[in-house]
Amino acid sequence: MRGLSQIPGFRSLFGPAAPNPGATADEGLIGSVTGLPDGGRQIRIRSAAQARAELKRPDDGPTEQRRLLPIRHATREQGTFRAYFQKGRTLVRQDRWDLLARLIRETDRLRETSPAGIRMAEVLAAGARSDMVSSARKAIHCGAEPSGAWLTDLDGAAAEGGWPEAVTVARLHMDLAWLYHGDLPPVAQPRTPHPEFIRHFERAAQLLDGYSPIEEASPMLAEARIALLANDPAAPARMRDDFEDLIDLDPANPGPLRNFGLYMLPRWFGSDAEAIGDAAAQTADRLADIWGDGAYSWIWLDALSTEAETAAHCDAARFRRGLFDILERRPGQEVANLLAGFCALAMAPGRAPARLTPEARATRELLHAAAGPIIEHHMTEIRPEIWLRGARPALALPEEQVSPADLAADAAQIAAIVKARRSGALRH
Repeated sequence: MRGLSQIPGFRSLFGPAAPNPGATADEGLIGSVTGLPDGGRQIRIRSAAQARAELKRPDDGPTEQRRLLPIRHATREQGTFRAYFQKGRTLVRQDRWDLLARLIRETDRLRETSPAGIRMAEVLAAGARSDMVSSARKAIHCGAEPSGAWLTDLDGAAAEGGWPEAVTVARLHMDLAWLYHGDLPPVAQPRTPHPEFIRHFERAAQLLDGYSPIEEASPMLAEARIALLANDPAAPARMRDDFEDLIDLDPANPGPLRNFGLYMLPRWFGSDAEAIGDAAAQTADRLADIWGDGAYSWIWLDALSTEAETAAHCDAARFRRGLFDILERRPGQEVANLLAGFCALAMAPGRAPARLTPEARATRELLHAAAGPIIEHHMTEIRPEIWLRGARPALALPEEQVSPADLAADAAQIAAIVKARRSGALRH
């Protein structure tokens, strides 16, 4: 994720290395930071049961083994994202669209995703169009229109190729369209679309016309057609069927489930939060053999992060059960940190508006409390960048730009939680 490592003092937010690893000033807290020989950091934590046992021990001090949570800033997942992104960019720079198309098709066929649901075929395509998006961004910032010559050539190449080329160039048109409404990832459907927004989306729709996600068995193509809904007057009527098709194509991927709930918000294509609850319950029942109650939680996850008041219509108990169903089926540290970030940051009391209804506040409090057992029983390391993705659903591809001020504020919260939150003997 770009931007986080450039924040001045980000790592210092987690405190300097303790001068004496055996010191007890911060013991009993998640976030007592000690140095490692290789320059890394570890978090010393203990449970309430351990703390009580220590109080009964003689003055010669504790001898028990304590669990350490290392802080990892660079992870294998991030390296994988960058490798796929760079591969897509390099192939386009070499004009190897034929090889790029084969890689996208095969990666999509194998349903390769990150643990949190980011589609690696889309990362390839994002890298392929990144140079052109960067060039267009600079032109638009300067008040000029992006050069149309290279875009015309790409349109021609996409028309002559198969669906991987068409999806890549169609996504490029959608990227360019959104640039007219700001640099950051879109958080809502534009109320008054810019004329260029409409033009680029219409061209993207033309490129994808004639390709069927079902016939091609392509989740990537299904996601691209859902992205077209931003400029489709019939989007509210189509959205649910389109998402059900996508989920059927890739039911084990949490990404479509998360976007389903997000797009059901009124700021996108939905009507009210009650409809999200109905869709989440029906989808969870349909996918119970894969996710247990986890699909219910995935559908609500980004909707709750985005609109606090929707929590009044969420079944908090089922959501909480779903969190641990997810962790049982996806025990990796990326998912554990993502869900911990959601519970600890996105559901934090300070993020809720003052006039939140008691029902919504109670749901958020229950989910916020789930951070404890997730950290205690499912985490073996702290990944601050992944916590930020849990708190901010728009953070997806590694090259998306994020406000440094927002990241710094969230990083400070993570540091406070990691350093000061007591690790209780919590159960679920």
